[in-house]
Amino acid sequence: MPKRASEPEVRLAHMSGEIVDSDAYDKAFLPIGATEYHGPHLPYGTDTIVAETIAEAFARELGGAVVLPPIAVAVSHHHLPWKWTLSIRPDTLMLVIKDIAESLLHHGITKLVIVSTHDGNPAPAEAAARILSQEHGMNVAIFKGWQGTSARLLAPDWEIDGDHAGQSELSMALYAAPDTAWPENATAQPIQFTDLPVELIDTFDGTVPLGYSGDATKASAAEGEAIVNALVAHVVPYLKELDARGWQRGTWMSRIE
Repeated sequence: MPKRASEPEVRLAHMSGEIVDSDAYDKAFLPIGATEYHGPHLPYGTDTIVAETIAEAFARELGGAVVLPPIAVAVSHHHLPWKWTLSIRPDTLMLVIKDIAESLLHHGITKLVIVSTHDGNPAPAEAAARILSQEHGMNVAIFKGWQGTSARLLAPDWEIDGDHAGQSELSMALYAAPDTAWPENATAQPIQFTDLPVELIDTFDGTVPLGYSGDATKASAAEGEAIVNALVAHVVPYLKELDARGWQRGTWMSRIE
């Protein structure tokens, strides 16, 4: 079974002051997940596990970065119909991100990558990033949409779904935190149709009655590893280019001369 990488240590909560105070670290990753129902086969912290796993993989490959403690309760109002789901308001999440980033600025860290793995989080994250840019000139990048991105990168060798608590999320849990998953409880549910012309903001129970969808019986740790490797290969070279360019926008991004 593939094993999630754990070295070198990049998690701030597990690092000593002697290590982090060195000049080797000049940027931070902030994972943002969620605490919400994921059926009988996945933990409530699935999104947080995925966010941490991706952020850590990026940081290890990129170098010079630490992974901050994750925000594990975020914007999950649309999942509140399922018991024990926890949620905060979008403006609360925006302010939490802003406060964390301003703490980094206080210590001279001006580069932040937000890794969001839950659909309720990108809008507040972008709002916070724009405020931080406008008020402080802070460099903030946002990674989101891990399922859609990995589906494009891995097709046709792997069929990565976009479902909630489906094949891809269970695969990530089996790779990153197998002790938290119950694959024996996985079932084959219909795949959620997502190609809609507009997005209606409402509760999730009106869309997916069980609270989860997709064929989770097809999940595997190997698929989870393939997802992480593909995302690292796709994203980290771009982050290295950002480093080389001083985290400044330019025509190198648009290819317009």
